[in-house]
Amino acid sequence: MSHSYIYRAFDATGAARSGELLSASRGSALEALTRQGLVTVELHETTTAGAPPARRMGPWLRAPTGKANLRQLLAFTQSLAALLNAGLTIDRALQISIALAPNAATRALCDKLLKSVRAGKTLSEAVEISKQRVPPFYVSMISAGEAGGSLPETLNRLGELMRKQVEVRERVRSALVYPTMLAGVVLLTLTVLLTFVLPRFETLFAESEAPLPFSTRAVLNVGRFVADYWWAMAAAALAASATFTLWLRSPAGRTRFDGWLLSSRVTLGLPAATNAARFFRTLSTLAANGLPLPAALKIARGTVANRRLLDALARVATDVQAGEPFSHSLARVGVFPPVAAQLARVGEETGKLDEMLRSAATVLEEETQLKIERLLNLLVPLLTVGMGIVVAGLIGSVLIGLLSINDLAF
Repeated sequence: MSHSYIYRAFDATGAARSGELLSASRGSALEALTRQGLVTVELHETTTAGAPPARRMGPWLRAPTGKANLRQLLAFTQSLAALLNAGLTIDRALQISIALAPNAATRALCDKLLKSVRAGKTLSEAVEISKQRVPPFYVSMISAGEAGGSLPETLNRLGELMRKQVEVRERVRSALVYPTMLAGVVLLTLTVLLTFVLPRFETLFAESEAPLPFSTRAVLNVGRFVADYWWAMAAAALAASATFTLWLRSPAGRTRFDGWLLSSRVTLGLPAATNAARFFRTLSTLAANGLPLPAALKIARGTVANRRLLDALARVATDVQAGEPFSHSLARVGVFPPVAAQLARVGEETGKLDEMLRSAATVLEEETQLKIERLLNLLVPLLTVGMGIVVAGLIGSVLIGLLSINDLAF
């Protein structure tokens, strides 16, 4: 038995198509539309001959809420680049993006951009007035692509850059999951032992009136202190955290802390390598997009979070503006990994600065990942052994006390 379906779709050129067709099932109707080269965005079965049901607001037409996160913005950028590479105009590409958007935040962004573009704005201007949180280089790169007539290629580079940033961030987060869980287990175990287990043995020791070994007395005193003054310890920890946060938010405090991150051996050079990799990858993309180096430096600085590195890059930008080679200035400030200045010099000598900067970013990213993996491989067994030693020490001290009571009894 055939059913009548009302559909709305887009063809390969981005033009809207709608109509009615007969099919045995909804799945068969979708297959028929796909064979015609259509992307279906709405499909309803009619309830009476030729009369469609009451139109319901589809998920792509709901009131958009929220803003797209970085992963959603990356997916939108890659999708828009693919549509533009297929030869669609920007308004048709945005129209299809609205229909195919997988979530409300992306639909909201596409809808805002489409309205602005249809009002005569360029895509870069539309993004700028959309109030969508984007990376600092996002608008500038799109603007440069529009000026050079290479918007699809620019969006491809932009998507690749954002993909790399998302991958690095997700890799670091994933690597920190297990050590964080292990540290939480250690803290919970110590809390249970000190506040619930030890007080029960303290009552037993007090009833025996036997002299206890020093280790047992020390453990019991620690447990009693934690049980009686846990609230004071929590308050002190919160006060210290709030004080440190306020100090870190001050310009002087942030600068000093960022300087410590760069110079301390404890950090293994990770802050410098991470910030430098992000900066050089962004700079290489901007340079490959045709931006002059001074302008690219100013834009790429927005990806750096460390204040000391920002101050150094400001000096580098000033030197480059004055005509000094980029690699010389980079080496003179002395806060970036040496490999960056070396590859930048090779790039300037060969005329392939963007490729060498990309290579520098890749080297620094791989070095950062290797250091993080080694650190975590060392941290996990250290936490495990440390927890074992502490727990064994607590239990051993209690057992020694029990043995001393038994010796006294005999």
